[in-house]
Amino acid sequence: MVHQLQLCGPQAQGRLCILWRCQAFPCNTFNLLQSTVYECKPNGIIKVLQAYCDPNPEEEFFVCKWSTNSTTGAPMLLLAGFTGSIRVVDCNLRKVVWTAQGHGDAINDITVHPTRPSLFVTASRDHSLRLWNLETQVCVCTMVGDGAHTNEVLSVDFHASDGNKLLSAGMDHTIKMWNLQGLSSQIEASFQYDAQTAKRAFHTTTLSCPDFSTHKVHWAYVDCVRWFGDIVLSKSVHNKIFLWEPDGSSAEAKRKGYVKCHQEYSLEKAKVWFIRMSLDLKCSLMACGDVTGQVYLWDMHTLTDEPQAVLDRELPIGKGLAKVSNGNVTVRQTAVSYDASIILACCEDGTIWRWDSAATPEPSDEEPSAREEDGESSHASMQGSDEME
Repeated sequence: MVHQLQLCGPQAQGRLCILWRCQAFPCNTFNLLQSTVYECKPNGIIKVLQAYCDPNPEEEFFVCKWSTNSTTGAPMLLLAGFTGSIRVVDCNLRKVVWTAQGHGDAINDITVHPTRPSLFVTASRDHSLRLWNLETQVCVCTMVGDGAHTNEVLSVDFHASDGNKLLSAGMDHTIKMWNLQGLSSQIEASFQYDAQTAKRAFHTTTLSCPDFSTHKVHWAYVDCVRWFGDIVLSKSVHNKIFLWEPDGSSAEAKRKGYVKCHQEYSLEKAKVWFIRMSLDLKCSLMACGDVTGQVYLWDMHTLTDEPQAVLDRELPIGKGLAKVSNGNVTVRQTAVSYDASIILACCEDGTIWRWDSAATPEPSDEEPSAREEDGESSHASMQGSDEME
């Protein structure tokens, strides 16, 4: 799949994120002020479902996430970026139903609550995180202050099963664990709020002290952080991804931000920021790209630093494969399907690449012409020489 503009890159060029939803495996990509929703169909086909173009010419989307309308069950697409506004698109109605504003600068990341999808958190260049309620369209809490981040917040992630646990990381080299349990009454109040009958605006509270904070894992920008069960995966710009947990041996060790490192994963060429890793639902497979256009895959059950496979950008030529030789192109984002059978990657040259596991059925000889008739790109499906076993 080819876009005319770069899909991701520095802030002036826009960024891309690929996300999965339900069993149909839709994904979303965006370049500058346009967002496109695709569906990954069998036999390597990627089909365009919807496209959204923002009316603000100054907007550049940096991130998107899926949520759900709690009443209708409709898929809700959350988009944010350069202007600091959050566009909420109802994909059933095909229109923007809410524009959330509050951040003083660009938004770099979004994470959605694992069990209450009306709640989501945004990470911003203004050094803050904000918790929002999509159902009542209010800002519940702002995470800012003495114990919060002191520079741009680049990444945020909810725990997969415990919605009270939140991770954040940023340009201040720190990773913070937040406990939202103390906000339970504030969160419930946000669900009871009715803007039509309320006499005043909803009161947004402030949370300034994380449960744990450390700068001892990375010495540079931390551009991606993810929960791996109850421990943490974090990535910076020094070609390393670390798996670690806080040192709970003593209160002083926790206060000083000491950690226990369980594993490190080496990336050979990833010394630029905003290259993000991804995991499948069961956290069995991790994928991350580099500046040469390759995607590294790790089997997370083995706890070895060697990748299980390295995927190259290769196109099917007859019965063989040919590498794309257009210079080194950075892979900014990857996505792994729920069952780890499909890997997607987006690159700065405007391409989206797809690899299927070896168990995925091969396309028939007649399918390329069928794709062209349906307006679907055969370029979207590639199965490299390093296939997943």
